[in-house]
Amino acid sequence: MNIDNRNWTYNEFLAFLLVYAAEMNYPLTKEELEFIRATTQIDDIEKIKTTVDSVNDIEAIEIIEECRRKHLHSHEKIAQARTDLQNLLKTPGLHSQLEKAAVHILEKLI
Repeated sequence: MNIDNRNWTYNEFLAFLLVYAAEMNYPLTKEELEFIRATTQIDDIEKIKTTVDSVNDIEAIEIIEECRRKHLHSHEKIAQARTDLQNLLKTPGLHSQLEKAAVHILEKLI
């Protein structure tokens, strides 16, 4: 599927990244959803979730790569995105080893 992410804001990219990480093992939990909304200030997470659900892993990684080049152009932005990924694992609820591994892999990608 071809996703047009050229006009995504940093927060839309971050929401995509966080939803993708959160859904690696289980459906998005209420706590994760609230964390993503609060972190990104995006109310329509369902639109982002639909985008994540419509792509396979290779396409998701390509989207992350494209957005990374556009939005993570400073050490501060990279550090903030990594912190947000780590904070996803601090939301209430169970976080499997797969989800933790996914977060660490995504940290390396960005």
